[in-house]
Amino acid sequence: MKFPNPPKTYGEQLSILKARGLAIPSDEEALRWLRRVNYYRMSAYFVPFREPLPSETFLPQTTFDRVVDLYIFDCRLRNLFMNAMERIEVAFRTAITYELAHEYGPFAHTDPNTFSCWFLQPTRSGGQSRFEELVGNILKEEKRGKEVFIKAYRSKYTSEKHLPIWMATELMSFGTLSMMFEGLRSVTKTKIAAHYKLQEKPFQNWMHVLASIRNITAHHSRLWNRQLGVKPIIPNGWKYVVP
Repeated sequence: MKFPNPPKTYGEQLSILKARGLAIPSDEEALRWLRRVNYYRMSAYFVPFREPLPSETFLPQTTFDRVVDLYIFDCRLRNLFMNAMERIEVAFRTAITYELAHEYGPFAHTDPNTFSCWFLQPTRSGGQSRFEELVGNILKEEKRGKEVFIKAYRSKYTSEKHLPIWMATELMSFGTLSMMFEGLRSVTKTKIAAHYKLQEKPFQNWMHVLASIRNITAHHSRLWNRQLGVKPIIPNGWKYVVP
C-alpha cells in the first residue's frame, strides 16, 4: 500500500482543524503557530482534547489556545529538567571520576580490571564486547572534541593513547557515562551510589532513566505524557552503610 496523504498548506491545515471542531479564536495567531511548529509535532498535544479513537473530532469547547498552552507547558517542563540535569550530570561525572581514578588509576576507563566480567565478553552476535564499544566511543568523542586541554595533553604526552579519566569524563556524553557505570564492578558502583545515599540498583536504574530523558529533551522532543522505555525504580530507603 502506498502512502496516500499529500502535504497540506498552512491554510489547509487550519481548515482541517476547524472541520474537526477545534475553535480558532484568531486565524492569524493559529497560522503563526503552524508556521513555527510543525502540524505533526503539535498533533501529539491534540490527543487529550479529542473524542476517543478512531474519531479525530475535538471535544466540545476545545480551543486552539488550550492546545498551545499544553505545548508551552511541555517546553517549560523540558527546560526545568535540563536545568536540573546539568547539576546531576556534573555531580555524577565528579563521583565516577574520583572513585575510578583512586581505585584503578588515571586510565581506569581503559583497564579491563575496572569492569565486570560480562562487560568484557563478546556480544551474542560474536562482535566486540561492551568494553571495546565503550573505549571506541570514548576515542570518537575525543576526536570530535575541540577543547584546548586535549591539544595541550596530546602535545605533551605523545606516547599515551588515551586521555586520563578526569579529562575523558568531561568529553563523554551522558549516555556513554551511563554505559561505563553499568559495566563497572558491583563494589565500585556501590561506592559511587553511596555518594547519593542510594543502593547500586536504583542508582543505576535512575542514571539510565535520566540518560533517556536527557536524549528526549536534547532533541526537543515531547516530554509530557511520554512513556519511557525504562521504568524508574522507587527506592525503599537507605540500606547501605558507607564502609
